[in-house]
Amino acid sequence: MIYNELLSKLKNENFINSFEVIEGKGSVIVSAPHSVTQTRDGKIKYAEPETGVLAVLLHDKTGCHVIYKTKNNKDDANYDENSDYKNFLIDYIKKRKEIKFLLDLHQMSPTRENLFCIGTGYGKNLCNNFNIVDNIVNKLNHYGFDNITIDKPFAASYKNTVSSMISRECEIPCIQLEINCKLVCESFKDYCFEKVVLALVEIIDKYNSLEM
Repeated sequence: MIYNELLSKLKNENFINSFEVIEGKGSVIVSAPHSVTQTRDGKIKYAEPETGVLAVLLHDKTGCHVIYKTKNNKDDANYDENSDYKNFLIDYIKKRKEIKFLLDLHQMSPTRENLFCIGTGYGKNLCNNFNIVDNIVNKLNHYGFDNITIDKPFAASYKNTVSSMISRECEIPCIQLEINCKLVCESFKDYCFEKVVLALVEIIDKYNSLEM
């Protein structure tokens, strides 16, 4: 599917299922649980559709496994304790022993100063693989991205976030990567979607063939 068409489809939530899975190969699975609107405590929250496009594009470029949300079922897969998205993801990872690392993509407000936030649950979600954070920071720096924060303002420490639950249930390191909207939404002057893709491809390629 052409990526602009996917972006349009995600914005309109024109899917039958509430999430889509693309089976891949290697050690990495990319998740985008907020690629459509979510409902949290009865309130609609904005979608982060570019994360869904990124996830599919990363599969095409690296062959990694992918899961992304496609329809709001009055749920929030990154908040609800009981979630079809997370339940499926846990089962999927446990059945595929080769998967050793989850990268959970999110977007944050363009009003924030930081360009990326790496959420680790204050280290708890890393399963002692603390070098992952340095490696991600180095790859982002290589592509000219600075102002990268760790666990501020989004730590992914809440027990029901995707990265927290998957780390706990599947015993693999998980990162929640928040990307500033101004980097991936073309209405902003700082838009550099392709450069973000290049950085993420290198991060995935580093881990997709490694035993963690």
